[in-house]
Parts: sequence; C-alpha cells; structure tokens
Amino acid sequence: MFLTTDLATQIGTFALVPQIVDAINVPVIASGAIGDARGIVAALALGAGAVQIGTAYLFCAEAKISPPHRAALKGAAGTGTVLTNVLTGRTARGFVNRIIRELGPISDGVPGFPLASSALAPLHAKAQSLGSGDFSPMWAGDAAALGREMSAFELTQTLARETQDLLRKLAH
Repeated sequence: MFLTTDLATQIGTFALVPQIVDAINVPVIASGAIGDARGIVAALALGAGAVQIGTAYLFCAEAKISPPHRAALKGAAGTGTVLTNVLTGRTARGFVNRIIRELGPISDGVPGFPLASSALAPLHAKAQSLGSGDFSPMWAGDAAALGREMSAFELTQTLARETQDLLRKLAH
C-alpha cells in the first residue's frame, strides 16, 4: 500500500503471487494471510520461492506485545481485523479498538504518515498505563485466527514439519 492509497486496488496474496512470479525472474517471497502449513503450501504451489509469516509469531512468548494485544490475538476470529489508517497515517491491518471505532477505520482527517502516531502518543501512553489497548496499534493479519501459542523455535519447527507432511501427503 505504499504505491497508492486506493484500497480498491489492493490485491490479496494468493491472487498476487502468481502474477508477480509470471512477471519477474527473481525469487518471490509470499507474505500476507499465511499462518499455517496450508498457506505455506498454497504459496509454494503458486510459485513463491519462500514465505514470510508475521502474525503467527505474535502468539509466541518472545513477541514483545502489550497484554491487550495478546488478549485480542487469543480471541481472534476470522473477521477480527480491519484495514485502518488512523494509527499511523498509512493503511495497515489490525484489531478494532476505541480509536478505530471512533475515527475510522479509514479517516481522511488523520495526519499523514508518520504524524498520526505522534498525535496519538499521549493517548496511547495514558491508555497503556491503565492496561488498555484503546489507542494502541494492535497489528494482526487476516490469518490471526490460525495462531498457536508456543515458542518461536517450536512454531518454526512445527510449521516446517507440517509443511513437509502436507507436501508428502499431496505427492501421493
């Protein structure tokens, strides 16, 4: 979303990957809405040479996220996130909180990146001191509901094993 602010032009990962693979001659790393072995295998089948996984690692104890953010992850459902610009001035996907409900999720009145974050800093600090995520960015992708609580090491091993198992199963 750095080339345009038009959300209608955003293409999902699984539609975009084969288009990029067909258009260029370098390895493609798929990212977005991939949170388990099924997503990894799908991206590889579409021509990606690798995948990048984000939200799944937020469930790991090593992720330094706030308690409200961790609680939102634990309660994630298939439709728990929205695209918003109210926290940073740029569009990103995160859990709905008070500031997103009151201003957005998309607002033309928000200062541009990176000024929106600075404008919210006092509210963010006060809310966090009270244990609230009402004015905090709580980023998460479409695949948040697939997350599992385990260490980053265990998650990496698990994803690798499950991907290999699924590839073997599909080969037979």
